[in-house]
Amino acid sequence: MPVQVVIFTDMDGSLLDHDSYSHAEADDCLHWLRNKHIPVIPCTSKTRAEMEVLRDDLNNKHPFVIENGAALFVPKDTFSDNKDFTNEDEQFYVKSFTHPRAHWQTILDNTPMHLNDAFLTFKQAGTDGIMEMTGLTTEEARRASQREFGEPLKWLGSEHDFKVFEEYINSHGGSLLTGGRFIHLSGHCNKGRALRWLVDKYQQEETHKVVTSVALGDSQNDVAMLSEADYAVMIRSPVHDFPIIDSKIKQNVYQTKDMGSKGWVEGIKHVLHQLDLL
Repeated sequence: MPVQVVIFTDMDGSLLDHDSYSHAEADDCLHWLRNKHIPVIPCTSKTRAEMEVLRDDLNNKHPFVIENGAALFVPKDTFSDNKDFTNEDEQFYVKSFTHPRAHWQTILDNTPMHLNDAFLTFKQAGTDGIMEMTGLTTEEARRASQREFGEPLKWLGSEHDFKVFEEYINSHGGSLLTGGRFIHLSGHCNKGRALRWLVDKYQQEETHKVVTSVALGDSQNDVAMLSEADYAVMIRSPVHDFPIIDSKIKQNVYQTKDMGSKGWVEGIKHVLHQLDLL
């Protein structure tokens, strides 16, 4: 049977360069993938507000996953069967995998008092604080603050205090996921679960093809996605080591020599060569 490749990609540090947030090195490759009808699905810690702008910039019309797998948004003309989604708006069908942001903020508000100075949340930081921590513009920081399903935070405390904090969060049904810059509090959702759900939807639609998933990421918060994909590409980072995945269960793993969007293209070409599509 013919193969239908579906690409899931982290954004910051992967498709977007770590410092400049540029995707220029990948633009020609993205254009080629569009012409070959290979979906490129952003799978990111970013918000919906951020991704809507980025999708326009990338000329991307495909589904996208936000807030580390908390929810996915699917354009209404993507699938013929849409009964499995949680809700919808004018543009998208939506599938959410966790509680809304307010639920997690309430848990943070009740954190044991001795830990209150050990972290700074996006809500506490506000637009100005997010700008200072990220280097984003005012408008970019405003979009980054529009979380819907979780709360990012910057850890300021000790390693011991973090273990206590994590135990508190786990005891209230939450989980902490470490990204490139921040720790993300949400439910037991991740990029891998979103990938698996969406691959199943594509396979239901493409009954005459074998849907083959490719995942690209650079951080520990990409591990679930990399582990679930048929082919995993780890993008080299300028600030941390490659993420750690269980090599015993993942044979099709590639570590790039280049970083950012240049490494992204390197990884895509490697996988497409393996699949005899390039």
